[in-house]
Amino acid sequence: MSQPQFSPSPDLTRQAAINQVISSIASEELALSHIINTEGEKIQYALGTVPGLETPASIAQVLNVNTSTNNLLGTISESQVLLNGKLADALQAPVFFGETGPTGPTGPAGSDEGSQGPTGPQGTNGPAGPQGLPGPVGAEGPTGPAGAAGAVGATGPTGPQGVAASYPPPSATSGFAANTAGGLITVLVGGTTISFPSTQLLSSDITLTSGNTLFTVNTAGFYRVSYHINTTASLLMGSRLVVNAANIPQSTIPPVVSISSFYNEVELSLTAGSTIQLQMYATVLGLATLLGGSCGASMMIIRLS
Repeated sequence: MSQPQFSPSPDLTRQAAINQVISSIASEELALSHIINTEGEKIQYALGTVPGLETPASIAQVLNVNTSTNNLLGTISESQVLLNGKLADALQAPVFFGETGPTGPTGPAGSDEGSQGPTGPQGTNGPAGPQGLPGPVGAEGPTGPAGAAGAVGATGPTGPQGVAASYPPPSATSGFAANTAGGLITVLVGGTTISFPSTQLLSSDITLTSGNTLFTVNTAGFYRVSYHINTTASLLMGSRLVVNAANIPQSTIPPVVSISSFYNEVELSLTAGSTIQLQMYATVLGLATLLGGSCGASMMIIRLS
Protein backbone atom coordinates (compact mmCIF):
# COMPACT_ATOMS: atom_id res chain seq x y z
CA MET A 1 0.00 0.00 0.00
CA SER A 2 1.47 3.38 -1.00
CA GLN A 3 2.08 6.22 1.44
CA PRO A 4 -0.50 9.08 1.43
CA GLN A 5 0.80 12.22 -0.30
CA PHE A 6 0.57 15.59 1.48
CA SER A 7 1.51 19.06 0.27
CA PRO A 8 4.68 20.51 1.95
CA SER A 9 2.72 23.57 3.14
CA PRO A 10 -1.00 22.60 3.06
CA ASP A 11 -3.42 25.50 3.31
CA LEU A 12 -5.77 23.85 5.80
CA THR A 13 -8.42 25.25 8.08
CA ARG A 14 -8.84 23.78 11.56
CA GLN A 15 -11.97 21.93 10.41
CA ALA A 16 -10.14 20.50 7.38
CA ALA A 17 -7.24 19.41 9.62
CA ILE A 18 -9.65 17.51 11.93
CA ASN A 19 -11.17 15.84 8.86
CA GLN A 20 -7.64 14.82 7.77
CA VAL A 21 -7.05 13.24 11.22
CA ILE A 22 -10.32 11.26 11.01
CA SER A 23 -9.42 10.18 7.45
CA SER A 24 -6.00 8.97 8.63
CA ILE A 25 -7.70 6.87 11.37
CA ALA A 26 -9.89 5.27 8.70
CA SER A 27 -6.79 4.50 6.61
CA GLU A 28 -5.09 2.89 9.64
CA GLU A 29 -8.20 0.76 10.31
CA LEU A 30 -8.16 -0.39 6.66
CA ALA A 31 -4.46 -1.27 6.92
CA LEU A 32 -5.07 -3.24 10.15
CA SER A 33 -7.89 -5.19 8.46
CA HIS A 34 -5.46 -6.20 5.68
CA ILE A 35 -2.90 -7.30 8.31
CA ILE A 36 -5.52 -9.41 10.15
CA ASN A 37 -6.59 -10.99 6.84
CA THR A 38 -2.92 -11.74 6.03
CA GLU A 39 -2.48 -13.46 9.43
CA GLY A 40 -5.56 -15.58 8.73
CA GLU A 41 -4.18 -16.64 5.34
CA LYS A 42 -0.81 -17.41 6.98
CA ILE A 43 -2.51 -19.78 9.45
CA GLN A 44 -4.49 -21.42 6.61
CA TYR A 45 -1.25 -21.86 4.63
CA ALA A 46 0.50 -23.49 7.61
CA LEU A 47 -2.47 -25.82 8.19
CA GLY A 48 -2.59 -26.73 4.49
CA THR A 49 -6.19 -25.49 3.93
CA VAL A 50 -5.00 -23.31 1.06
CA PRO A 51 -2.76 -24.65 -1.77
CA GLY A 52 0.96 -23.94 -1.93
CA LEU A 53 2.58 -25.89 0.96
CA GLU A 54 4.31 -28.95 -0.53
CA THR A 55 5.49 -30.48 2.78
CA PRO A 56 2.98 -30.52 5.71
CA ALA A 57 4.01 -28.22 8.57
CA SER A 58 5.12 -29.82 11.82
CA ILE A 59 3.32 -29.24 15.13
CA ALA A 60 6.18 -26.99 16.30
CA GLN A 61 5.90 -24.90 13.13
CA VAL A 62 2.12 -24.54 13.54
CA LEU A 63 2.60 -23.50 17.19
CA ASN A 64 5.22 -20.94 16.13
CA VAL A 65 2.78 -19.52 13.56
CA ASN A 66 0.06 -19.41 16.23
CA THR A 67 2.41 -17.61 18.70
CA SER A 68 3.38 -15.09 16.02
CA THR A 69 -0.28 -14.43 15.20
CA ASN A 70 -1.21 -14.07 18.91
CA ASN A 71 1.58 -11.52 19.44
CA LEU A 72 0.52 -9.53 16.39
CA LEU A 73 -3.16 -9.59 17.38
CA GLY A 74 -2.18 -8.32 20.85
CA THR A 75 -0.30 -5.43 19.23
CA ILE A 76 -3.31 -4.73 16.97
CA SER A 77 -5.62 -4.70 20.02
CA GLU A 78 -3.39 -2.11 21.73
CA SER A 79 -3.38 -0.08 18.49
CA GLN A 80 -7.19 -0.22 18.46
CA VAL A 81 -7.30 1.33 21.94
CA LEU A 82 -5.02 4.17 20.77
CA LEU A 83 -7.05 4.70 17.57
CA ASN A 84 -10.28 4.75 19.59
CA GLY A 85 -8.88 7.48 21.88
CA LYS A 86 -7.50 9.39 18.89
CA LEU A 87 -10.90 9.31 17.15
CA ALA A 88 -12.72 10.43 20.33
CA ASP A 89 -10.34 13.41 20.72
CA ALA A 90 -10.77 14.37 17.04
CA LEU A 91 -14.58 14.21 17.23
CA GLN A 92 -14.63 16.32 20.41
CA ALA A 93 -12.12 18.95 19.14
CA PRO A 94 -13.76 22.41 18.83
CA VAL A 95 -13.73 24.11 15.44
CA PHE A 96 -12.80 27.80 15.53
CA PHE A 97 -13.95 30.06 12.74
CA GLY A 98 -11.81 32.83 11.26
CA GLU A 99 -12.45 36.54 11.48
CA THR A 100 -15.53 37.97 9.83
CA GLY A 101 -14.76 39.30 6.35
CA PRO A 102 -15.49 42.87 5.26
CA THR A 103 -19.08 43.83 4.55
CA GLY A 104 -19.93 43.75 0.87
CA PRO A 105 -21.32 46.74 -1.04
CA THR A 106 -24.99 47.62 -0.56
CA GLY A 107 -27.18 46.73 -3.48
CA PRO A 108 -29.43 49.22 -5.24
CA ALA A 109 -32.59 50.22 -3.36
CA GLY A 110 -35.91 49.09 -4.78
CA SER A 111 -38.91 51.30 -5.30
CA ASP A 112 -40.61 52.59 -2.14
CA GLU A 113 -44.07 51.44 -3.15
CA GLY A 114 -45.37 49.19 -5.85
CA SER A 115 -48.28 49.99 -8.05
CA GLN A 116 -51.70 49.48 -6.45
CA GLY A 117 -54.34 47.56 -8.30
CA PRO A 118 -57.88 48.90 -8.85
CA THR A 119 -60.52 48.41 -6.11
CA GLY A 120 -63.42 46.23 -7.13
CA PRO A 121 -67.04 47.40 -6.79
CA GLN A 122 -68.88 46.65 -3.54
CA GLY A 123 -71.94 44.48 -3.82
CA THR A 124 -75.36 45.45 -2.47
CA ASN A 125 -76.53 44.21 0.95
CA GLY A 126 -79.63 42.04 0.98
CA PRO A 127 -82.60 42.86 3.29
CA ALA A 128 -82.60 41.37 6.84
CA GLY A 129 -85.37 38.86 7.52
CA PRO A 130 -87.75 39.15 10.48
CA GLN A 131 -86.79 37.41 13.78
CA GLY A 132 -89.15 34.68 14.91
CA LEU A 133 -90.69 34.40 18.41
CA PRO A 134 -89.15 31.82 20.88
CA GLY A 135 -91.26 28.70 21.40
CA PRO A 136 -92.70 27.72 24.83
CA VAL A 137 -90.61 25.54 27.28
CA GLY A 138 -92.14 22.13 27.85
CA ALA A 139 -93.02 20.84 31.34
CA GLU A 140 -90.59 18.50 33.17
CA GLY A 141 -91.90 14.98 33.67
CA PRO A 142 -92.14 13.42 37.19
CA THR A 143 -89.33 11.17 38.58
CA GLY A 144 -90.33 7.53 38.94
CA PRO A 145 -90.13 5.73 42.31
CA ALA A 146 -86.98 3.77 43.26
CA GLY A 147 -87.29 -0.02 43.20
CA ALA A 148 -86.91 -2.14 46.36
CA ALA A 149 -83.52 -3.79 47.10
CA GLY A 150 -83.43 -7.55 46.60
CA ALA A 151 -82.63 -9.99 49.40
CA VAL A 152 -79.01 -11.19 49.88
CA GLY A 153 -78.55 -14.79 48.74
CA ALA A 154 -77.15 -17.54 50.97
CA THR A 155 -73.37 -18.22 50.95
CA GLY A 156 -72.44 -21.40 49.09
CA PRO A 157 -70.34 -24.18 50.65
CA THR A 158 -66.53 -24.05 50.53
CA GLY A 159 -65.06 -26.19 47.77
CA PRO A 160 -62.46 -28.95 48.40
CA GLN A 161 -58.77 -27.95 48.68
CA GLY A 162 -56.68 -28.57 45.56
CA VAL A 163 -53.66 -30.86 45.45
CA ALA A 164 -50.24 -29.39 46.30
CA ALA A 165 -48.07 -28.10 43.44
CA SER A 166 -45.61 -30.63 41.98
CA TYR A 167 -42.72 -28.09 41.96
CA PRO A 168 -41.05 -26.32 44.88
CA PRO A 169 -41.74 -22.58 45.28
CA PRO A 170 -39.66 -20.28 42.99
CA SER A 171 -37.50 -19.02 45.87
CA ALA A 172 -36.25 -22.57 46.45
CA THR A 173 -34.48 -22.71 43.04
CA SER A 174 -31.69 -20.17 42.43
CA GLY A 175 -27.97 -20.03 41.82
CA PHE A 176 -25.08 -17.58 41.76
CA ALA A 177 -21.44 -18.18 40.78
CA ALA A 178 -18.51 -15.85 40.15
CA ASN A 179 -14.91 -15.75 38.90
CA THR A 180 -12.78 -13.32 40.92
CA ALA A 181 -9.46 -15.00 40.13
CA GLY A 182 -9.19 -13.37 36.68
CA GLY A 183 -6.55 -14.64 34.27
CA LEU A 184 -5.76 -14.86 30.56
CA ILE A 185 -8.10 -16.91 28.33
CA THR A 186 -7.84 -17.85 24.64
CA VAL A 187 -11.06 -16.81 22.87
CA LEU A 188 -11.87 -19.08 19.92
CA VAL A 189 -14.03 -18.24 16.91
CA GLY A 190 -16.39 -21.08 17.89
CA GLY A 191 -16.54 -19.82 21.50
CA THR A 192 -14.68 -20.36 24.80
CA THR A 193 -16.67 -21.24 27.96
CA ILE A 194 -16.13 -19.17 31.12
CA SER A 195 -15.44 -20.97 34.43
CA PHE A 196 -16.71 -19.89 37.88
CA PRO A 197 -14.32 -21.37 40.46
CA SER A 198 -14.36 -18.59 43.09
CA THR A 199 -17.93 -18.32 44.45
CA GLN A 200 -20.76 -20.91 44.13
CA LEU A 201 -24.10 -20.35 45.92
CA LEU A 202 -26.43 -22.98 44.40
CA SER A 203 -29.72 -24.56 45.49
CA SER A 204 -29.81 -28.35 45.64
CA ASP A 205 -31.42 -28.70 42.18
CA ILE A 206 -28.72 -26.65 40.35
CA THR A 207 -25.24 -28.18 39.84
CA LEU A 208 -21.99 -26.77 38.39
CA THR A 209 -19.66 -29.32 36.70
CA SER A 210 -17.16 -29.73 33.81
CA GLY A 211 -14.46 -27.60 35.37
CA ASN A 212 -17.00 -25.14 36.87
CA THR A 213 -18.32 -24.22 33.37
CA LEU A 214 -21.59 -26.24 32.99
CA PHE A 215 -24.74 -25.36 35.00
CA THR A 216 -27.45 -28.08 35.08
CA VAL A 217 -31.02 -27.08 36.14
CA ASN A 218 -32.97 -30.10 37.45
CA THR A 219 -36.34 -28.37 38.04
CA ALA A 220 -38.49 -27.32 35.06
CA GLY A 221 -39.89 -23.78 35.05
CA PHE A 222 -39.64 -20.19 33.78
CA TYR A 223 -36.21 -18.73 34.62
CA ARG A 224 -34.39 -15.40 34.60
CA VAL A 225 -30.69 -15.79 33.65
CA SER A 226 -28.21 -12.87 33.79
CA TYR A 227 -24.42 -12.60 33.39
CA HIS A 228 -21.46 -10.18 33.62
CA ILE A 229 -18.00 -10.35 32.00
CA ASN A 230 -15.32 -7.69 32.69
CA THR A 231 -11.98 -7.62 30.82
CA THR A 232 -8.91 -5.46 31.35
CA ALA A 233 -9.08 -3.91 27.84
CA SER A 234 -11.57 -3.23 25.04
CA LEU A 235 -11.37 -6.09 22.54
CA LEU A 236 -13.13 -7.18 19.34
CA MET A 237 -15.02 -9.98 21.11
CA GLY A 238 -18.62 -10.88 22.00
CA SER A 239 -20.51 -12.88 24.62
CA ARG A 240 -23.53 -15.23 24.66
CA LEU A 241 -25.42 -17.90 26.60
CA VAL A 242 -25.46 -21.50 25.33
CA VAL A 243 -28.53 -23.46 26.52
CA ASN A 244 -28.67 -27.19 25.77
CA ALA A 245 -25.72 -26.73 23.31
CA ALA A 246 -27.62 -24.03 21.32
CA ASN A 247 -26.71 -20.32 21.16
CA ILE A 248 -29.42 -17.97 22.50
CA PRO A 249 -29.66 -14.98 20.09
CA GLN A 250 -31.36 -12.64 22.59
CA SER A 251 -28.49 -13.18 25.04
CA THR A 252 -25.77 -12.36 22.49
CA ILE A 253 -23.61 -9.20 22.56
CA PRO A 254 -21.82 -9.11 19.18
CA PRO A 255 -18.08 -8.29 18.91
CA VAL A 256 -17.43 -4.52 19.22
CA VAL A 257 -13.86 -3.24 19.74
CA SER A 258 -14.94 -0.53 22.22
CA ILE A 259 -16.53 -2.94 24.76
CA SER A 260 -14.68 -4.28 27.82
CA SER A 261 -17.74 -4.96 30.02
CA PHE A 262 -20.45 -7.40 28.87
CA TYR A 263 -23.89 -7.66 30.58
CA ASN A 264 -27.20 -9.20 29.54
CA GLU A 265 -30.22 -10.92 31.04
CA VAL A 266 -32.96 -13.09 29.49
CA GLU A 267 -36.03 -15.07 30.58
CA LEU A 268 -36.28 -18.70 29.40
CA SER A 269 -38.55 -21.73 29.77
CA LEU A 270 -36.32 -24.63 30.85
CA THR A 271 -37.07 -28.34 31.14
CA ALA A 272 -35.60 -30.50 33.87
CA GLY A 273 -31.98 -31.38 33.07
CA SER A 274 -31.35 -28.26 30.92
CA THR A 275 -27.71 -27.07 30.72
CA ILE A 276 -26.45 -23.47 30.61
CA GLN A 277 -22.96 -22.16 29.72
CA LEU A 278 -21.50 -18.66 29.31
CA GLN A 279 -19.16 -18.11 26.33
CA MET A 280 -16.92 -15.44 24.84
CA TYR A 281 -16.34 -15.66 21.08
CA ALA A 282 -14.43 -13.67 18.43
CA THR A 283 -14.29 -13.16 14.68
CA VAL A 284 -10.62 -14.23 14.77
CA LEU A 285 -8.59 -16.10 17.40
CA GLY A 286 -7.74 -13.73 20.27
CA LEU A 287 -6.79 -13.34 23.93
CA ALA A 288 -8.74 -11.73 26.78
CA THR A 289 -7.80 -11.08 30.41
CA LEU A 290 -10.57 -11.26 33.04
CA LEU A 291 -10.38 -8.78 35.93
CA GLY A 292 -8.78 -10.28 39.03
CA GLY A 293 -9.61 -9.48 42.65
CA SER A 294 -13.07 -8.31 41.54
CA CYS A 295 -15.93 -9.46 39.29
CA GLY A 296 -14.11 -10.97 36.31
CA ALA A 297 -17.31 -12.89 35.46
CA SER A 298 -20.57 -13.86 37.20
CA MET A 299 -23.78 -15.78 36.47
CA MET A 300 -27.19 -15.64 38.22
CA ILE A 301 -30.07 -18.11 37.67
CA ILE A 302 -33.51 -17.55 39.34
CA ARG A 303 -36.70 -19.58 38.81
CA LEU A 304 -39.66 -17.20 38.46
CA SER A 305 -42.46 -19.76 38.22
